[in-house]
Amino acid sequence: MDYSALREKIDSMQEEILEGIRGCVRIESVGGTPEEGAPYGRGPKEALEYALDLGKRLGFKAVNVDNKAGYIEMGEGEEMAAVLGHLDVVPAGEGWSHPPFAAEIQDGCLYGRGVVDDKGPTIGAIYGLKAIRDLGLPLNRRLRIIFGTNEERGCGCIKHYVKSGQELPVMGITPDAEYPMIFFEKGMTTVEGGLKNPSQGEIRVLEFGGGTAANIVPMYSRLVLEGKHQIPDKEGITVKYEKGNTVIEAEGVSAHASVPELGINAAVRLLKAVSSLKIGGDFQKFSDFICHEIGEETNGSSLGICFRDEETGETTVNLGLFSYTDEEVYLNLDIRYPKNGKAEEVRNKLDKALSAYGLEFFEGRSVNMLYIPKDSELIQKLMAVYEEGTGEISEPKAIGGGTYAKMFSNMAAFGPVFPGDAEVAHQPDERVEIAKLMKSIGLTAAAMAEMSKVV
Repeated sequence: MDYSALREKIDSMQEEILEGIRGCVRIESVGGTPEEGAPYGRGPKEALEYALDLGKRLGFKAVNVDNKAGYIEMGEGEEMAAVLGHLDVVPAGEGWSHPPFAAEIQDGCLYGRGVVDDKGPTIGAIYGLKAIRDLGLPLNRRLRIIFGTNEERGCGCIKHYVKSGQELPVMGITPDAEYPMIFFEKGMTTVEGGLKNPSQGEIRVLEFGGGTAANIVPMYSRLVLEGKHQIPDKEGITVKYEKGNTVIEAEGVSAHASVPELGINAAVRLLKAVSSLKIGGDFQKFSDFICHEIGEETNGSSLGICFRDEETGETTVNLGLFSYTDEEVYLNLDIRYPKNGKAEEVRNKLDKALSAYGLEFFEGRSVNMLYIPKDSELIQKLMAVYEEGTGEISEPKAIGGGTYAKMFSNMAAFGPVFPGDAEVAHQPDERVEIAKLMKSIGLTAAAMAEMSKVV
C-alpha cells in the first residue's frame, strides 16, 4: 500500500479544495423552519444543493433524495463503499473573533462554523474522489459520498435515506470524530422519570432545578425552601435568605455525559448538602433516589447496571436534567454501556429502582451500540491507511459518545481530529489548521481508495 501519489495530488489541489470548502462554510446551514422543498429549512437545503452542484461540475453522478439527503458517486460494480458527512451545522452562538460564516483564513487556519464538523472534511472528500479519478486508481467497488442535512437535529436525513430504499454501503467511514478511528460506540439509553402532582412535606419546596442538557453534567443547581433553615457549610454551596425563604445554590464541574467521572454533579452536591433537613413529601423521595442510587457514582453500581468489558469499558450514568414544581417531579438520566450491556435490562432496573422510591418510569429511549470487530476488513483497512499516511502505529478507539457512523451498521468514524488536537466543534472560533485539513483529506481519499478494493 502506497498512497503517496494520491496525497501529492491532494496537496496540489489545495487552492481549489479550500475554495470549495469556503463556499459551503459561507452558507448558514443551521436547521430551521420547514418549507416546501426544504424539510429542514432553507440553510440545509442550500448547502445540499451546493454539494450536489459541486459534484456535478466535477463530473460525478449526483442524486438529491427528497431534499433531505443526497449523494455523488463514481465507478462501477455491484458493491458500494461510502463516506457519510453532514452539511448542517449548530448555531454560531456568541464569542467569535472571526465571523462564523465568512470562512476567513488567518495564520494558516480556516475559521468558520462547520470547518471541522462536518463541512470541511465532507466537501474535502469530494475532491478526494476527484483525485482518485484523475489518477486512474482502480476501483472494484463504486464510491459514494452521502450528504446528510439533519445530523445536528436528530439524523432524520439518513433515516429517510434508508427508509426510501436507497442503496446501503457494504462499508464506509464518516469524518465525524477523531483518528486513528472508532471501532466501538457505546449503547445509549435515556431514562425519564419522576412523579406527577407531587405532595409537599414538612418543608415546602418552592423551586428546584438545574442542568442544561441531558448529555452534560450539570454545573449549577438551585433549591428554594419556604422559611429560614440552617445549612451546614459545604464546598460549592452558597446559602442566602430572600423574602423569608432559604435559597441554596450549588456549583459543580461540567463534563460530557460520556465521561461523567470528570465532572461534579451540582444536583448531587446540593441535595447532599441539605440531607440533614427533614423536607419530607415527594421531594424527599426524589432526593433520596438521587443521593442513594446515583450519588457521586458514575458507573451505575447502585442501580445494578454497571456492565464492564475489558475491550469497550464500563457503564456511565449522568443525571443531566432535573426539576421540582407543583405539577411534576422530573429527572433525566443519560446511560451509556459497553459491549455486554443490554438496553432492556437497563430500562427494567431503572423502572424497579424508581418504583422503590415511589417514583414513576416515564419513558426510555435507546440507541444501539456500534461495534465493528478489530479484525474486520474495514478496521484493518482503516488502520493500515492511517499508519501508511502518518507513520504512526496506533490502536482503534472505543468511545462513550455517538457519531454519525451509527446510521449504518458497517460504518466507522475516521477523523478528522488528530490525537492531541483541541476539540473545537460546536465552539466559538471553530477552526482547523489548513495543513491538518489537507492531511485529513488525504487520509479520507486513501480510505476511499482502499475501501474500493475487494479482498
